[in-house]
Amino acid sequence: MSEKCCCGCEPTEKEEVVIGEYVCYCNHVTQQDIINAIKAGAKNVQEVIDMTGAMKNSNCKVNNPKGICCYNDIVYVFDKNK
Repeated sequence: MSEKCCCGCEPTEKEEVVIGEYVCYCNHVTQQDIINAIKAGAKNVQEVIDMTGAMKNSNCKVNNPKGICCYNDIVYVFDKNK
């Protein structure tokens, strides 16, 4: 899988996935929003991102409590619920 990053940070393989109030803090995308996108027909992570608005105009280093890109968290929620 090709990893995508939203704000110039480098995604890592060993990043701990901890889902808080939001999966994407910059655009207030929740785990339920991702699940709803899957139920609405999203077949891959890019379709989830397009449908939810995740990673759009993001500043993860500031908005995400982990201080890193949310892409791996989006993938985690997608894989868990597809």
